[in-house]
Amino acid sequence: MNRGLARKIIDCLPVAGPAESDLAGLQSWSRKSWAATLPWLHTSGIALYFLRTLQERSEEHVLPPEVRVRLERNQADQNLRVAAMTEEFAALNRGFENAGVRYAVLKGFALIPEYSPDASLRTQADFDYLIAPESLARAEQALRAASYVRQTRGESRPVVYFHSARPLRIPASDDDLYSAALPRRLELHLRLWNPGPEAILAPSLKTTLDRTRLHHRQGLRFPVLANEDGLIFQVLHALRHIFDFWCRLSTLLEIAYFLDRRACDELFWRRFVARAEGDSGLPQATGVVFTLATKLFGASIPAALADWIRQSTPQAMALWVERYGRDCALENFMGNKFSLFLRREFIADSAAWRQALRRRLLPFHRPNRGTEAASPRMSSRLAAGLKQSRHVLGRIKFHLVSGLRYGWELPRWERLLRATSAREAYRGEATTVPISAAERLRIFEDRHV
Repeated sequence: MNRGLARKIIDCLPVAGPAESDLAGLQSWSRKSWAATLPWLHTSGIALYFLRTLQERSEEHVLPPEVRVRLERNQADQNLRVAAMTEEFAALNRGFENAGVRYAVLKGFALIPEYSPDASLRTQADFDYLIAPESLARAEQALRAASYVRQTRGESRPVVYFHSARPLRIPASDDDLYSAALPRRLELHLRLWNPGPEAILAPSLKTTLDRTRLHHRQGLRFPVLANEDGLIFQVLHALRHIFDFWCRLSTLLEIAYFLDRRACDELFWRRFVARAEGDSGLPQATGVVFTLATKLFGASIPAALADWIRQSTPQAMALWVERYGRDCALENFMGNKFSLFLRREFIADSAAWRQALRRRLLPFHRPNRGTEAASPRMSSRLAAGLKQSRHVLGRIKFHLVSGLRYGWELPRWERLLRATSAREAYRGEATTVPISAAERLRIFEDRHV
C-alpha cells in the first residue's frame, strides 16, 4: 500500500465527518498509488465506509474512474451478500429458538445501528453467538439438523461450524469478500473472553445472558447483550485481535462511531463504568481500545469518561498507544509483533510472560485451516491444499520477519519506558527522590531523539 494515501483515507473517516480539504486532497494521488492501496482498503474493512462518505458529500469524482467503478460494484455485490446472510441468520435463530437454546447474538447484525449505520457497509464474514453452556448440546444438534458441519476439533472454543453446501475457502480476490457466494463461518462462544494459558484478563460477567435485550432489525427480533455488556465484548474482541496480530481498522472505526453516538448519554456511561470497574484488566483494556479508536477516528467523549480512561490506563499502556498505536493500526496490526509490548503489561507474572512470549514469537502449532475442499474430487482437494500451503508459508514468513523486528525494537521500547518513568519521577508525580545528572541527560536525549 501507499502509506501516505492510506493515512489520507483514514483522515477522511472521522465519525464527525471529514473536512472538505481532506476530501479534496485525495485527487492528488496517482492511479499507481490507488492500485497499490486498494487491497489494504478492502482488508481493513473500511472500503464501503469510505465510498459512503464520498457519496454522501457528492465527492466520488476525487477517485480515479476505475477505482470508483470497482467500489460501486463491490457495494452492489455486498447488498446481495447481506440479503443472503439475513435469510441464513433468520433461519439459524429459528433453529436455536425451536431447540430451546439460550443465546445472544454477538457482532454482525447486532451492531446495527449502534456501531454502524448500515449492515451493507460491514464486510461480515461469520455469525457469532454466545451460548449458555447448558444449551451447547442442543445448539449443536440444531446445527447438525440444518446441515452445518463442525470445523474445530476437541475442546476448542469458540466452536466453529460451516454449512456443508458451502465449505470454507480463502477468498480468491478482494472482490470475493463482497460476494454472496463466499461462505460464512458460524462460531459458538461459551463466554465473552477465553483467557487461554496466559490468563491476560479475567472478566467475570457470568450473568451476561441474564441481561439480554431483544433487538429489532428488518422485521427480525433476536436477543443481544445489554448495551454495557455489548460494548465490553467489543473492547475484548478488539484487544484479542490486536494481541493475535490481526485487527481490522473497521473494528476501531465502529467503536469510535458508538462512542460518538453515546457521547451525551451520561447515565449509560455511569452504568458502563460500574460494570467494567469490577473486573481485573478490563478498565485498562477499555482505556487502550477507546484511546486507539478516538486517535484514529475521533469521537466526542464526556469529560467524566475521559478522566476515567486516563486514570484506568497505566503509563506504559498509554505510551504504547502513543508510540505504536496508529502505525500498527494502519497495518491492521498484522505488520509486526509490537503488540507484544502491550501484551506484556497485562501479564503480571514474569514466568507466565516468558512462556507467553515464546509461544507468540515462535509458534510451533499448525496454522488454522483457511479453506476446505469444495467437493471430494481430487482437483478440488488439490486446489484447497495449494491454498492452504500458501497460507502456511505466509504465516511462517510473518513470524520470522516480525520476530526479528520485535528483537530489534525491544531495546528502544525499554529505553522509552525508563525515560517515561524517570520523567514522571522528575516532575514529582512518582517519587521525591532526586534524579542523577546522568538520568537527566538521558531524559533530555530521549526528548530530542
